[in-house]
Amino acid sequence: MKRKLFQRLLMSFLAIMLGVISLLMDPADKMSAIYLLIVGSIILIVSITMYLRKSEKEDDLSKEYDERDALIEGQASNITMQCITSFIILLLFLSNFIVLSVKVVLLLLILALFILYTVTKFFYERVL
Repeated sequence: MKRKLFQRLLMSFLAIMLGVISLLMDPADKMSAIYLLIVGSIILIVSITMYLRKSEKEDDLSKEYDERDALIEGQASNITMQCITSFIILLLFLSNFIVLSVKVVLLLLILALFILYTVTKFFYERVL
């Protein structure tokens, strides 16, 4: 949780700073700077409230990372790696016959990775 909080805070401060710099450098283009400021402040408020809510819940319901969770993570990672390897081999085979853009292939790989990992983790949480 702390790592996500740090990333969210960093992103919000970055958006706010880019908005301020954009406003100071180019006063004619105020709308984009205002959008950046608004988005940065919304991310900041949401991240702080989520952190405070999460810390209150963690005090009441502290769950330790046990062996079952490690087994689920390992099984989901193993299945995902096997499927992604097969998918890469399939794309390499198809690229001999069809012209594939690099952006499309990377997008397909990333989507497949997220979907497969989520589905396999959900499956193993239900089974084990």
